[in-house]
Amino acid sequence: MLLSLAGNDFLTFKEFYVEFSSGMNAVTGESGAGKTIFLKALWAVLGFPPQWDNDNAGSIEGNFEVDSSLSSRLKEMGIEIDGDQLLVTVSFTGQRTIYRINGRMVPRQIVQTAFRDRVEIHSQHSSVGLLDESKHHVILDHALRGEEILDQYRELYGEFMKVRREFDSFSVDPAQIEREKDFLSFQISEIEQAELQPGEDRVVEMKYTRYRNAQTLIDTFQELREILKDGELSVYNSLNDAVTIIERIEDFGYKKWHENLQIALEELDSLYSMVEEERDSLEIDDEEFTAIENRMTLIQGLKRKYGDSAEKILSRLETFKRELGALQELEERKEKLKRLEEDLLVRMKKTGLVLDQKRAARAEEIEEQIKLHLEDLRMKGAELRFTLQPEEIPRSYGISRVTMMVKTNPGMEFMEIGKVASGGELSRFLLALESALKDQLDLETIVFDEVDSGVGQRLGTVVAEKLREISSEIQTIVITHLPQIALIADRHFVVRKEQVGSKTVSRIEELHGPSKEREIEEMSGQIPE
Repeated sequence: MLLSLAGNDFLTFKEFYVEFSSGMNAVTGESGAGKTIFLKALWAVLGFPPQWDNDNAGSIEGNFEVDSSLSSRLKEMGIEIDGDQLLVTVSFTGQRTIYRINGRMVPRQIVQTAFRDRVEIHSQHSSVGLLDESKHHVILDHALRGEEILDQYRELYGEFMKVRREFDSFSVDPAQIEREKDFLSFQISEIEQAELQPGEDRVVEMKYTRYRNAQTLIDTFQELREILKDGELSVYNSLNDAVTIIERIEDFGYKKWHENLQIALEELDSLYSMVEEERDSLEIDDEEFTAIENRMTLIQGLKRKYGDSAEKILSRLETFKRELGALQELEERKEKLKRLEEDLLVRMKKTGLVLDQKRAARAEEIEEQIKLHLEDLRMKGAELRFTLQPEEIPRSYGISRVTMMVKTNPGMEFMEIGKVASGGELSRFLLALESALKDQLDLETIVFDEVDSGVGQRLGTVVAEKLREISSEIQTIVITHLPQIALIADRHFVVRKEQVGSKTVSRIEELHGPSKEREIEEMSGQIPE
């Protein structure tokens, strides 16, 4: 609920302060006095500031009552409110417009979100929430509060969208998945068929190198044998000669030398044996060399594709297996999601049909109430009807789109409520609708900007009574020319203009007693200007 509205240097208003009643508040005044500017101030504190072409600074402050719903909504946006009041301040300069909530600077979008669906302004020159076709289902759903079918459908739709989002996150098309699976399967098969062992590449490369240079090695090893033992001038023969010589002098204290020579001969024998083994190992046949050469070629091919070592190739093999497994799981998950989506669609359609039936039943009740209010407003024969148009696929609001259709006179075709050309007729349709729904909407404040437009004096009392009914449930602010509305308002404010030097200045004041009586008489035309 809007508790008060204040402004300084706001367009034609030098300064004003208004405290509103929780019931009906009437704002009157001559045309051009500044009522439209006052309405702009209301729009501003809701997050919709006017174009500011003035070089001078100005400001608007709106003080709102905070309930648990508003507090929770602000908390979701990161704003904590202490206490039961919220002050929205709008500061205007030549360059920018600054919004603050309880002194904290905030983007104006936060203010818009905070009061969306809580404060509604009905204006001849602005969008009206009730004319928004996307919200027409909300009217019926408010009347169905407590019905389990609403929660059931919303829960199903939430699950459906969760499944759809996960399904859509798999951006790869099936053909591409199949191509990737085929390629991974080929790579896995190619590596597995090689039966590669860790470190085998180094062993094979060493064998291949040795076998390819076998003759050079054989000649070298033969030369070593000649030098070590087989030749007449071999090291072995020379060491044996040395042993014979040392044995002559061994008893003279050179026994250690003899032992050392014996050790040298043993080491020489061991080295000679190693050379012989290596030489014998190089004596391979052509078939064995061909097998090693083929193995070498196979391993080199794998290394060019998958890594420069047997260990890296085997590591890539495990990676390929994991990737193939993931793709197979992806296909299985997509198939599972597809089946789940189809199941949810069936269940939503079934639940949506029940919801449509309940909406249609409630719509008939509301239509009858609206028809009575329209008759009161001298629109006998006019009707408002809720139509349910099936959607191709279930939507967040149901399987059918709810649209309000109206006809203004008997025999005419129904049309969308937003296409009513007459301002007076539209005003009365909205007034009848609000009167029928006053205890079913979550609005805290509703503002009517000249709802009496196109409404004659004879209907004034009826319109006033309808507004009083609405204000018994919702705080109502009415900008009006009808004296009947001003007469029964809980608070009556008048906007006047006066000339101060070369400037036109607007001011607003609350009327009581004689001043209110005089204003109502002037509005009735009983006092000549």
